[in-house]
Amino acid sequence: MSSATGGLPNGGEQTVGIDDLAVYVPGLYLPLEGEFARSRGIDPGKLIKGIGIERMAVPDAHEDAATMAAMSLLLLMRRSGLQPDRIGKIYLGTESSADEAKAMGTYVIGMLEQVYGRGSFHECSTVEMKAACIATTLALECQSYWLAVEDEDKVGVVIASDVAKYPMASPGEYTQGAGSVSLLLKKNPRLISLEQVYGHFTRDENDFFRPMGCTTAVVNGKHSNQCYLDAVTGAFDSFAARAARKEVIAPRPGQCVTDFLDHILFHIPYPRMVEYASAAVFRHDWKSCQRSRRVEEEIGPEPGEGDYEDKAAFGAAEADYARRFARSPQFLEAFAAKVRDTATLSRQIGNIYTGSIYLGLASLLELDRLQAGQRLGFGAYGSGCSALFFSGRVGQHAEDLPRLGLMERLEERREITLAEYEMLHEGRKVKSVVEPEQEFVLAGIDSQGYRHYKFVE
Repeated sequence: MSSATGGLPNGGEQTVGIDDLAVYVPGLYLPLEGEFARSRGIDPGKLIKGIGIERMAVPDAHEDAATMAAMSLLLLMRRSGLQPDRIGKIYLGTESSADEAKAMGTYVIGMLEQVYGRGSFHECSTVEMKAACIATTLALECQSYWLAVEDEDKVGVVIASDVAKYPMASPGEYTQGAGSVSLLLKKNPRLISLEQVYGHFTRDENDFFRPMGCTTAVVNGKHSNQCYLDAVTGAFDSFAARAARKEVIAPRPGQCVTDFLDHILFHIPYPRMVEYASAAVFRHDWKSCQRSRRVEEEIGPEPGEGDYEDKAAFGAAEADYARRFARSPQFLEAFAAKVRDTATLSRQIGNIYTGSIYLGLASLLELDRLQAGQRLGFGAYGSGCSALFFSGRVGQHAEDLPRLGLMERLEERREITLAEYEMLHEGRKVKSVVEPEQEFVLAGIDSQGYRHYKFVE
């Protein structure tokens, strides 16, 4: 339990937030050690320990971001007993859109109506949001404000769905993944009540982008990592200031903002990046409460820019200090307690772009790490670049939610060969590796580019 002020949000008053979630992951995976590592000339240790990914989820020939979105929503509706007429809005965050005009959510509604009946979603509005990996979190923020003033018995759904794809043999190839997460938003939620304090950071960067007509992204790796750290710490500062003004988190002398967060979830392009992000935030936050003095006793003082002849020398010293901070007992203890478990599922799935931060929430739910009253911090990042930091409290009935069964489902996946993966990656495999059953499939793309989907019994 955190040392945060107060009990559950708003002293028991009406709140909005995440009531439940569902995750869909393709039934295929490629292990990164073995055949893949040998073919790319990469030390398996760099993959398993270096970036933290063991298996990469791979969509089958009949799958795309839209079918995965429809599947995660179907799982959510069946899990929660949710009927179409209760859903007021479906917001979908993705980097994997197949159309420059038509919202992916309309394709998703079309697929769900094959199960629930034609016209069953007519009163539901939908929009597709694009802001790199932060899109789903921005959709959640927007929808939470709508839900707070909604005067009918409606709920909202926010969906993240992506296929993370990079050129074969590129430095980004081993950080690929695929999957979808659907979040059920409602008043007085069971899982997470949002505290409606959002800290933002935005600036124009060319760290990661995908020009029109390209199927794979342009990535400036080192620069992208630094943009992530700058943006997340900037958003954290914005959040801390707003939380103090609203008296949501009010540290006393000697306390830090992170003292009030029982778990902190970050965007997960790969698990090791979560370590970098949390180290940057803890280091930054601890300066405000002088906890850095204890760290300095262990690893020495932080480098000062004025102590070096040029920016290159200072940069090298700063990088060295950051590495030593990330190995300090103070940080390792905080990381193990508040962050490490959030990357559990990502190690078996890889990067799913807009949904990766919510895989962290699913990880905590699967590992039974959530307790009523705990406060969670969320640090979302989208290349380009934007970050958003917000918080929520675990509800009193969160423990009543059944497990998602994701660990078991991940073990039931079919391992594919390197040759099968490369054919799927390049779009050369027409026939599905696993025959679809009880799922949505991309049935074809007509001469005008319209995508046709169907539900396979």
